[in-house]
Amino acid sequence: MNLQSWQSVQDMFFRAVGLPGEMSEVERGAAILAMCGGDAELSAEVMAMVEEDRRQNPLLDAGLEGAAGAVLDFGALPALVEKQIGPYRILRLLGEGGMGVVYLADRTDIGGQVAIKLLRDAWLSPMRRRRFLIEELTLAKLNHPSIARIYDAGTLEDGTPWFVMEFAEGVPLTQYREKFGGSFRLELEAFERVCAAVAFAHIHAIVHRDLKPSNILVNSGGEVKLLDFGIAKRLNEGERNRDATMTGLRLLTLMYAAPEQLSGGSVGLYTDVYALGVLLYELTAGRLPHRTHAGDAEEAVERWASEKPSAVVRRERPTLRGELGRNEWTDLDLIVLKAMEPDGARRYGNADALLRDVKALLEGKPIEARRADWVYMFSKFMHRNKRLLVTAAGALVAIATTIGIYTWRLARARDAAVRQAERAERIQQFTENLFEGGDASAGPAADLNVLALLERGRNEAAGLQADPEAQAEMQETLGGIYHKLGRLDVAEPLLNAALERERQLLGPGDPKTAKSLAMLSLLRKDQGRLKEAEDLARQALAAERSARGATAQDVADALLALGTILEVKGKYSEAEEQLDEALRLDNRASDDPKQTQILTELANVQFYEGHYDASWDLNEKALALNRRLYGEQHPAVAGGLNNLGAIAMNRGDNPAAEADYRQAVAICERWYGADHPEVAANLTALAQVLTNEKRFDEATAMLRRALEIQQRQPGPVRATVGTTLNQLGVVAFQQDQYDEARGYFTRAMETWRTLYGDHHPFIANALSNLGSICLAQKDYACAERQFREAVRRFDAIAPESISAAIARVKLGRTLLREKRLTDAEAQSQAAYDYLKVHVVADNNYLVAAQKDLEAIHEGLAKGHGPQFQAR
Repeated sequence: MNLQSWQSVQDMFFRAVGLPGEMSEVERGAAILAMCGGDAELSAEVMAMVEEDRRQNPLLDAGLEGAAGAVLDFGALPALVEKQIGPYRILRLLGEGGMGVVYLADRTDIGGQVAIKLLRDAWLSPMRRRRFLIEELTLAKLNHPSIARIYDAGTLEDGTPWFVMEFAEGVPLTQYREKFGGSFRLELEAFERVCAAVAFAHIHAIVHRDLKPSNILVNSGGEVKLLDFGIAKRLNEGERNRDATMTGLRLLTLMYAAPEQLSGGSVGLYTDVYALGVLLYELTAGRLPHRTHAGDAEEAVERWASEKPSAVVRRERPTLRGELGRNEWTDLDLIVLKAMEPDGARRYGNADALLRDVKALLEGKPIEARRADWVYMFSKFMHRNKRLLVTAAGALVAIATTIGIYTWRLARARDAAVRQAERAERIQQFTENLFEGGDASAGPAADLNVLALLERGRNEAAGLQADPEAQAEMQETLGGIYHKLGRLDVAEPLLNAALERERQLLGPGDPKTAKSLAMLSLLRKDQGRLKEAEDLARQALAAERSARGATAQDVADALLALGTILEVKGKYSEAEEQLDEALRLDNRASDDPKQTQILTELANVQFYEGHYDASWDLNEKALALNRRLYGEQHPAVAGGLNNLGAIAMNRGDNPAAEADYRQAVAICERWYGADHPEVAANLTALAQVLTNEKRFDEATAMLRRALEIQQRQPGPVRATVGTTLNQLGVVAFQQDQYDEARGYFTRAMETWRTLYGDHHPFIANALSNLGSICLAQKDYACAERQFREAVRRFDAIAPESISAAIARVKLGRTLLREKRLTDAEAQSQAAYDYLKVHVVADNNYLVAAQKDLEAIHEGLAKGHGPQFQAR
């Protein structure tokens, strides 16, 4: 068979597989014969190909491993139904693919159904293990309602890897209307959600590379779940040529593959756009587009034919024709064909650009893929406002007036649309420049890391002077990221510049300006500039409360920032008031990240006030939400574990506290690397437990490592340095190394005083610790002086707190040693009354207060009290 004959057979085959599934064999045979112009030989060839296609056994498409597996017949994984994998009981097989097997399972400990994916024939190829791991890590980074989330991972006894993900019910995207009914518009809305999910992945620099109906499930409510990131690629990670070639040979799905995938070229965000275009064509036309060869036989590069989907609808699906207007069909054709452009440079640059046009189509607005002339813009306006115009048609003068007014508004809308399009183009160019290795023709760099990418982002943002509002948004975003990464010195100029720009462009009362104020206030908090932080947060809150257009969520965000700062300042009652109001106002979804932040800060306030049960409940709720949102290996989960560890330690359960703290350290080290401030903070917390258990050498080594990490950080000294120094002092004190302990406590106090000023609970804690040294050395006058000053400060700042009660226990014991029993009784009794409500019965300080009171009462009963009061 020559090339021309093969092309004819192929063209007829692709038309034949698009015939309705409900046709009988006789009807199908007659239709194929008619397609082939009565050529019986050609018809027989096409029928044979259709029959083979129905068997769904694409041996050659599966590549070398698939062919080897079919020939050697290794079989599937052992039957796992009714078996237990960790806390999961396997119920039934959901599906099998070239790389993995997916089962439905019950979680037996806390309930709920999940999907478990296992790697088949894991021993056959290290590359398969690598791709399985890529899918696992990719899903762990993607938190989107339309992307199936990952919950857990592990290996079987034989080393077979598995991971647990959200169980998604539904049918493939192309079966949505057939299964659940509904209009073509509802189908387009489901496709819009698919675009949004892919756009979210693109924001995280992830290309799916295998988008097809079977990887996109839709339920009866139109909710979408995007699956199977097995061959996804991160744009900032290199991929060896050999891997890329093998991916092209065996893992992609030919019917939805972009030309650059077929030819072994470089893939990018535009590659997923191509597959989305094919999906939209298939949803519209009811079948896949045809393929035709382009170029000579040696080149063997294929492209999709450019027949408009509306033409196929007019010819083959006439009942669908009335679901969109004429202009809407034209827009849909433009969207589909632009998404399916063979030349990637002429496609939509990413899924977000495609998403904007699909949304515009559904909302009756102008699309970016179509040149915006006056007639087109006006027709869109007419379609959106036809009821208003029909009502106004009663009077010619009213019509003329209406047209005049709306023409003017239309011009304004057009100008705004043009500006928005220009901004979108600039933002798209900004994003593309981030991932280029310095040469626009070279494609994404293979050696990009997060900090290099952010540094490039700073340079790109500096070049956005033509759009100062977009520049401010970029600077604010980058500043927030640097802040989270612990680079406060880099975050500060970015956030300052963003705030200044927004004040100039939008005014001090705009919600965006208020948001920048809140972000800067949290940076000031972490820099230890607490007065300035509180002032900025109060300005942000006032602006949000009075700003037109500010939402309840905006106000809640400002309250969260203020509450967090007040908590650090030790103003616990006021902090709790602000955070409670934030929780009441925030009407976002119950699993929104902001909800967990508010819950966590409320839990911290309850902890510092000694309400451990309330703090535990809030922390557990926040931790469960964070696990659901981010999986097990996220810093937010580490933060929750750290908090639970602190509560366990204060309740006297050191083993539980140590387990939580060690898990938090491990998560932070995996996420940030070994030399990050969060790692140091968690090491310091863990060292507290080791100190309580008298494991002093281990605690000291851990604290010195934490201090080295903290001191290597650029910028001003952080508050956590003081915490680490203070704990080193506690370790030295426990070993009776009083001079060394005094040095550490003094350095910690000076660190906190430099950051927070002289009126902070941390200063009172340091004074209390210094008093403990005096008491141990039996210098009671020195001890009393330090403890009284600590109590005075606590009474002024945070009287209802565990730390204040502990200072009173120590002061009472000092007065007892001085035989001033009446004064001692007042202090010890007050401490005992508070601690018995807020700590466990065997808490060391509660036991100490009780013993001191017994000694005091015994002395008073013997009549020894009064003569010891004078000094």
